[in-house]
Amino acid sequence: MSNRSAIAVSPAAAIEVDAGVALPVAFGGLRKILRACEDAAPETVRALARQRPAEWNRLFPGSMEGAPDLTDLALTPSERRLHRESEQMFWVLNLAARAIMETLRESGRSLVIHNAGECDLVSLRAVMRAAEWCRLEQLEGRILLAGWTTRRPYSAAIFEERRRAFLSSLCERMRIAPPEGSVGPRSGRELEPAVDLEGRYLGTVVEDAAPLEYRIAAAVLAIRSCFFTTNYEGALFAAERGLALLDAAGDALSPARVAEGWDALDTGFTTPAIEIDRSSLGDAEELRLLFERGIGVVHVFTGQHDEALAAFGRGLERRAPPERLAHLHMFRALTLTKRLAQLPDARAEVEAGLALLQGRETPLRFLHEAWLRNVYALTYFLEKNLPQALVQEKHAMRCVGDLHDASATHLKINLISNASYLQETARNYADSIAIWRRFEKLSSSWGANFAKHHRYRLAALQMAHGEREAAVASYTEAFECAGALGDPLHQQVIAADLGLHLLDSQPAIAAQWFSRAEEQARTLGDPLRMAQSLAGQRLAEGSRDWTEALRCAQASTTTPAETEPLVRALSSGDAEAVRKALPRPRSKLNRPFDAVNLY
Repeated sequence: MSNRSAIAVSPAAAIEVDAGVALPVAFGGLRKILRACEDAAPETVRALARQRPAEWNRLFPGSMEGAPDLTDLALTPSERRLHRESEQMFWVLNLAARAIMETLRESGRSLVIHNAGECDLVSLRAVMRAAEWCRLEQLEGRILLAGWTTRRPYSAAIFEERRRAFLSSLCERMRIAPPEGSVGPRSGRELEPAVDLEGRYLGTVVEDAAPLEYRIAAAVLAIRSCFFTTNYEGALFAAERGLALLDAAGDALSPARVAEGWDALDTGFTTPAIEIDRSSLGDAEELRLLFERGIGVVHVFTGQHDEALAAFGRGLERRAPPERLAHLHMFRALTLTKRLAQLPDARAEVEAGLALLQGRETPLRFLHEAWLRNVYALTYFLEKNLPQALVQEKHAMRCVGDLHDASATHLKINLISNASYLQETARNYADSIAIWRRFEKLSSSWGANFAKHHRYRLAALQMAHGEREAAVASYTEAFECAGALGDPLHQQVIAADLGLHLLDSQPAIAAQWFSRAEEQARTLGDPLRMAQSLAGQRLAEGSRDWTEALRCAQASTTTPAETEPLVRALSSGDAEAVRKALPRPRSKLNRPFDAVNLY
């Protein structure tokens, strides 16, 4: 879409924003868009910020005093399990999308976003979500993008082709014309002042006056930050620059100065979701391994699996401690298992990692062995060899039984969950429930977020075991926990699942739960979930009026594989086809956050 065509169809009173940024910092362009929205509809935007202070504080750090920490309300991705989905980023981007939509509705104006080609992709994902929400609210065509062909001064060369493909996908989701023409020249845009730590880290990476070792440390910290903001463009840029800085340093690199730079920049943040901390540093070889690992993980998250395996392979060529190399074998095994279904090759990677750890009797060795054996179990599980999967899970638990650091605890939780799931797969529901209830004995202080997930799975297992009354009580508790967190996404999932369970036996109660599901989907602004909830409610009521459900389904571009069968069924008026098109209840609450996922 050319700049002229975008602006020509916009009204004179359009809200116009330059969303370009110099560095690929998450939310860089979105902050500019939201400030423009706040100028256009101040009361509307400020009221939303007060409703969701944790998310607003993530966008504008320090702007909301006394705001709860987002980590207490929502889950992060997991590098160890190659889970890129981030509940935290979903809520941040969904809040931003709602602010954009409400601004356009309140002001009656359109939004023209200039220099979209220089905007960070994380921000554009919020714009994509806003466009879908606008369709639901019958405000279609109110968001226009211009300036596709310019490029920002700083970007990752290894991401450029993928970025253009993602921009095309984003346009398809937004139902607008894709970028035309070849990629243009880089702009002369100047660096913006850093607003958050990610901006500070990426800014230090390109700061020529900063000590070279400090810039290398900043590149590692930037990869860690970008992991949590799902900013894969920023992570690849940091890794690419980090490797170039190591080349520039050569034999003169001072690992001690890199550690000094880390101490000057780090805030003391640690989490088992990604194992990058001060102990991850080392000499040039170890740092190269760390950057290649970061590149590999991003390639997995963005669907470039061969490139991911190659990056992990380059890391394995470095001279590094056996535990670090075993870690890379685990990543290769996970990629081969979860993404490529090459199970014998995955087991070979696990065995290569285990061989590296032989003869080492350190806590770190046992931790890495446990993670490797967890992947080993997964390969057997996917082959439906449940006895061998259970053997490996038990071996992994023995490895970490006496370890109590955050990563070991994270793995123990994962292992208990896996053991329960193995028993569920074997239809040993009583054993599966007994294992799952072990969480209740581990701690009496689980928060509402953990309880939400725990009660949901317990409910599904109880329902499968024929304990219907107990299951309804557990589903209800999970629904209430999600409500206490201000979580309409999972409230919708829970209510819709319970509605489906009760559809045949208690249709009147099922209709009430579908009504609750529809209410939460409306709060969420998700047209597909609204369509599903409305369809379920009509089925429970015995109605055959699919008009509103069909309108909502036709507004959705998130997941065509789910949407298209529902649209066909609703269009045909066939109640049985509609029922078959609704999602089946599951036994784990985790869902991909497709409404804001682009990769």
